Amino acid sequence: MATDYNTIAKEYQASKMQPWRKHIEGFSLFELAGDLSGKTVLDLACGEGFYTRQLKLRGAPAVEGVDISETMIQLARKAENQSPLGIVYHEQDVLNLKLNKKFDLITASYLLNYAKTAEELLQFGKAISDHLNPGGRFVTINSNPDYKAPIDTLYKYGFTREDKSHSEGAEIIYRFFDPDGSNIEVINYHLEKSTHETALKKAGLSNIHWHNVQLSPEGKEAFGMDYWKPILETQPVIGLSCNK
Repeated sequence: MATDYNTIAKEYQASKMQPWRKHIEGFSLFELAGDLSGKTVLDLACGEGFYTRQLKLRGAPAVEGVDISETMIQLARKAENQSPLGIVYHEQDVLNLKLNKKFDLITASYLLNYAKTAEELLQFGKAISDHLNPGGRFVTINSNPDYKAPIDTLYKYGFTREDKSHSEGAEIIYRFFDPDGSNIEVINYHLEKSTHETALKKAGLSNIHWHNVQLSPEGKEAFGMDYWKPILETQPVIGLSCNK
């Protein structure tokens, strides 16, 4: 069952404050994105605009965001109204994305992991390819198809990951926990790395590479390497990059 972000928008927004988000997820995403100077950027599955705003603040002159959730886009536009950065947000399903423009860089903090089938993955790939300039890049942080670890391995970071199986299309259940123990669930789907690569190539993308997530120097200094050892060893999420 697909996750309805309209019902958990604020709780999911709060989960972005967990330290691993900044020191591993965000750090890895922006390492992949590289220098943003002079680049037009499209942020897919942008949610409430958490990384979309950072893309603009890190030097991209023009940034737009897309999300399927009406409530998430409302939160993003509210933040834009409160602290204007010139970001444009669109409420659209990426599977049927039509913006009638192209970008130098497309980013996504979790998108491909919502594809239930190879066909949906191909649709995502085509939407990305159709909105990239020639020579443009797509970079993303995604659920790692190779992840295999006990459910409670990541609990100390504020979340867990449960893979129902490793069959194509099987559910991956993420639970994000508040300090009081309450939690929200987010459903992803398992598709093998080879399935991703085939779909992206069919969509017209090339130079496809997977990248292990990294730890920021600030995260290492603040918490120490022992704290981060389980998440770095098991790699529940992974980076991916490719070109048009």
